[in-house]
Parts: sequence; structure tokens; C-alpha cells
Amino acid sequence: MRGLSCPLCDLDLEKEKKYYEDRSFIVLRTKTEKEHRERIMIIFKRHEHTVPQRAYEHALDILTNIGKEVFSYTPKFVIMDTTFATINDHWHLVATDLNPKSEDFNQILATR
Repeated sequence: MRGLSCPLCDLDLEKEKKYYEDRSFIVLRTKTEKEHRERIMIIFKRHEHTVPQRAYEHALDILTNIGKEVFSYTPKFVIMDTTFATINDHWHLVATDLNPKSEDFNQILATR
């Protein structure tokens, strides 16, 4: 199912920095870095608001493993929940470093 005017469904995957892809998920660099050195996201390929628990756990494993490589320059990175997501109708998670000078540092601290 495809969402009407969904920015995640409408991504031009040929132009995006892709870290991983399988049948269900894709991991990309985010469009905005928000003053982070790196910021990545995992997207469920189908336009859905939620994913089954098993898929969620698989996505966390994927994002954690890729995050260890992408964020190798820092001892810690975070995978944020969807508390402050700007796209709420297409399931995705964002991982980022912990730059205290970033635009979204307070939001990062406020997520669970």
C-alpha cells in the first residue's frame, strides 16, 4: 500500500545513501542531519503506521548493527522512538549520535 504524498514512499532511492536493504526494510541517511555528523533511519518498505513486534525487533537489530559501523567515531548513539517524528503515518526509526550542539538534542533526551 502506498500513502498519498508520503515522503518516505516517494524517496528516490537511487539518490539516497543506502546502508542496507532487504525485503522489508531499508536503512538510509536522513535528509537532514540537524547538526549531527551522522543520522540514519530504518524504514518499513510498506506504507504502514505500525509493524508486528517481530519485525520491530528485527529492525532494531539491523539498525543497531549498522549503527555500530556508522557511528564508530563515538562511544554511544541512540535509536529514538517516534515521540517527535515528523512523519507519523509511515513506520520508521531514526538513529543518531549524541551531539549536545545539535538542533534536536533536547528532543533526543526527551525520547524513551
